[in-house]
Amino acid sequence: MAQPGKPPLLLNSFNLLITGLVILIQCSCKTTQNSYGIPPIKVKGYPAGKPFVFKTNIYLDGNFSKEERNALQSRLENQLDDSIRIRTIGQLYRQVLKNPPAYDSSRADRSVVFMRALLNSMGYFRDTIRYDTTLFVIKRGRKGDEYRTVVNFHVKPGKLVRLDSISYSFADSADYHPNQYDLQNLVKNSLDTSELKKGNPFSKNLISDHIDRMVTLFRNHGYLRFSRSELVGVWDTLDASLIRPAANPIEQILLLEKLRQQRENPTADLEFRLKQNYDSSALIKYYNGNITIYPDYFGGDGQLTRNYAYPDSGFIISYTQRLFKHKFLPQNVYLKKGDLYNQQNYLKTISRFNALGAWRLVNIEQSPRAASDTVDFHIYLTPAEKYTFNANLELSVSNNPLVQGNLLGPGVTLYRLNRNFGKTSNTENVNLRFNTELSTKGNFITTQQAGLAYSISFPRIVPSFRKIPEYLREKSKTLLNTSFNITDRKDFFRVTSFNFSWGYETAWKNKSVKVVVPNIEYTLLDKRDSLEALIDKNPSFDRIFNQGFVFSTIGGFKITGGKKKHVHIFSANIEESGLVTGLIRTKLFDSLYRFVKLDAEFIRSMRLGKKQLVTRVFSGVGIALKTQARGNDPQMPYFRQFFAGGPNSMRAWGLRQLGPGSAVKTGEEAPLRFGDFMFETNVELRFPLANIAGVKVTSTVFTDIGNVWFIRYNPDFSGGEVGNLSKFFKDLAVGLGTGFRFDFDFLKIRLDYGLKAKNPTVEPDNLARQNKWFYGWNPGTLIHGIFQLGINYPFVNY
Repeated sequence: MAQPGKPPLLLNSFNLLITGLVILIQCSCKTTQNSYGIPPIKVKGYPAGKPFVFKTNIYLDGNFSKEERNALQSRLENQLDDSIRIRTIGQLYRQVLKNPPAYDSSRADRSVVFMRALLNSMGYFRDTIRYDTTLFVIKRGRKGDEYRTVVNFHVKPGKLVRLDSISYSFADSADYHPNQYDLQNLVKNSLDTSELKKGNPFSKNLISDHIDRMVTLFRNHGYLRFSRSELVGVWDTLDASLIRPAANPIEQILLLEKLRQQRENPTADLEFRLKQNYDSSALIKYYNGNITIYPDYFGGDGQLTRNYAYPDSGFIISYTQRLFKHKFLPQNVYLKKGDLYNQQNYLKTISRFNALGAWRLVNIEQSPRAASDTVDFHIYLTPAEKYTFNANLELSVSNNPLVQGNLLGPGVTLYRLNRNFGKTSNTENVNLRFNTELSTKGNFITTQQAGLAYSISFPRIVPSFRKIPEYLREKSKTLLNTSFNITDRKDFFRVTSFNFSWGYETAWKNKSVKVVVPNIEYTLLDKRDSLEALIDKNPSFDRIFNQGFVFSTIGGFKITGGKKKHVHIFSANIEESGLVTGLIRTKLFDSLYRFVKLDAEFIRSMRLGKKQLVTRVFSGVGIALKTQARGNDPQMPYFRQFFAGGPNSMRAWGLRQLGPGSAVKTGEEAPLRFGDFMFETNVELRFPLANIAGVKVTSTVFTDIGNVWFIRYNPDFSGGEVGNLSKFFKDLAVGLGTGFRFDFDFLKIRLDYGLKAKNPTVEPDNLARQNKWFYGWNPGTLIHGIFQLGINYPFVNY
């Protein structure tokens, strides 16, 4: 950071520009109101001399919780007539209302009708809805005065009608069918899992959803032709005993009290039946017959086909070319000959073939046999293009070891994708990549990297483990990855690395698990003068920057949760190298790295209107274990160390420029910083600014808090160890900043600007600044922050 002094005229101008931007951002985040309670919105294209709809308010009267009130108000707002519903456009520092419609009371009346229909569908049948208007006149001179009309809807839903009893009478239909009793028993046996229960609101949506669940239940038990049109719901909101004549006064008093309670807490009795004169074919139970698969179907009946049959299983493969192995196709079909028809298995089969990726269209025709309870299936599969070739030119952000500062550089990637490797819908990917990294400091080209990667994704578990539950095997895949990379960091080193891994991924509901066994890496490091000089200044680097062998097992877990606009993601990973293989005595393992590395991350994204609040917490630790070759003071290898700073971390610091702890080093002594323990938390508020030629421009204000440490004392970085809890909090760095993001749909570019609010890592001649809050901050220091150029949003990419 430059020494503070009297800034020249150019710096003063820049300070004014930054200050202006801060004011604009604050204006976009905060909405003030005038004395009438109306937000300062610019109006364009209003009908001069006529009242126009400027704002609508919905006031809800009733005893609701905060969440219930917000949800109901939101649904009522969606019922407003289009000419009443007002939409503003966000600009850089204000909201703009364009071409508002003239006020028409008939449109407000229609909105009342729509609101009442919504309330009735939710179980409110005694509602009261009225509206009034308020007119504000804004003098505009020759442009014509603005007659802003605010429409206020006052909604009192009344008492919610709830279900008092739910019954099913499928066996009592006058049109007798022997399977009526089967339907009755199916529903009776599923009542424990039913979502429609006594006390629920008498809601049309709840009842409709329950009918859909019953139809699905019946179709999953053989009733292929059954539809919701065969069912009716009959309800009664009046207890018959209340209108029965009472013989004695005591009974009359009791009935009157019951009637009063009924008015205060209205209820309804609901009964589900088969409709009169239902279609009797809907009650036929079907069994699966033959399954014919057309793996290379392109439409039409003129294809010359050949058939391959599996008589015992009922499968027939009808093909024109041998594009797929015959044995592979039936393995992905959940319909088995002779089984009771099950709609869930039918849908799972469609989903399975769609997920494989070798076909672009999947269609299954169900063909019930005439005068029979058997249904045949015809599976039509239209193949996708087998190969995809592509080349990408890109601007990448450096993430390589020993990269000083924020380095960007152009790169090119060539890849070939094969969607049907081995004729069994395996995905094969060959990727050739070349990158350069550029810097304005010293040498123009600082790093060059070339790599070749090869991977195969098998859409199943290989080899097959029958003890794994079917619901996990259905969504599991096997991953084989190999890669070869060469990284040349000018004046520092040349790294040649090879990697091979075999792993599994599976998912269920909102969870996923990944296991890699084994992960094999071998790294050759050719040290150069600049790295040797760093090792001379920091002897511990000699145990960090060396070549070695990793033979590890990796496990990962991820869970996604939340509701609607609030989403949270938790992930955790563990890797161990050498815990078992390190016990094997062989020269091959002389250079084996032995370590355990764990990390965990929690991200929460909350939508607040048009704004988005993203919070993140990350922590990780790596523990190096002793080996005979690496002595009693082992260190984590440099490619497994944690580092802070850069566009995706502590944005007020350059890449690998923060930490460890509160160690004091010059830039020459430690041009890069890292550690084997890391903690970081980030808070980012994103908000829209403008839409320029179809490009969405958003902004953000953020804070980053964190650091990296060594878990053991390192004499080269005194103060860099994590120490006790008090030292941990003292060593936390804090950065503040803002930024702009440009969303081109296919690419998101962001420019963040960060300032150090609290810096534990300073150079020896700046000790007065260490861990001081906002030390030396003044308008002139606003230009001494760090710009970070990034691709895509950090933490949550939406």
